[in-house]
Amino acid sequence: MISSELVDQACVEVDGYTEDRMMSEFDTFFREQPSICDFIAELTSESSPKIQELSLFLAYMVFKAVKMGQHESLEMITSQSIEAAYRESESWIDRINQEGERAPIPADPEPHLVQYVISELNQPLEDGKVLEDEEKGEVFFVLKTVISSLTRSPLGKDN
Repeated sequence: MISSELVDQACVEVDGYTEDRMMSEFDTFFREQPSICDFIAELTSESSPKIQELSLFLAYMVFKAVKMGQHESLEMITSQSIEAAYRESESWIDRINQEGERAPIPADPEPHLVQYVISELNQPLEDGKVLEDEEKGEVFFVLKTVISSLTRSPLGKDN
């Protein structure tokens, strides 16, 4: 599990990046995890540019935190792993929708990463606008899938 301290550490580090450094970091992310980047591009292809950019940025932040928490190098995620994580995310959200307010939200194996994403989605964007609930849901689903992909082995077991 990625700790809240690792998430905070990743945020502090990225906050200090210059624009050039950020572009270099994104290049590394795209090179090391092309399937995740392709997945995000495909899933947000009909969304607004702000949703696409936010999804990619938050995915990078999740990638950064996970990478900082690994003792060895982070494996390249396959499209099959992403598909499995996508189905898992659908199932997780379906359980929430079915149980509604009657039951607690199912536990997530990466609560600190999920909390980080939720927190970021509730913040105003750089232009001061706030995301609509539907937009928040779209980005959350994409990121829930990214989190599951990056934090699980190819067989779907916890790392």
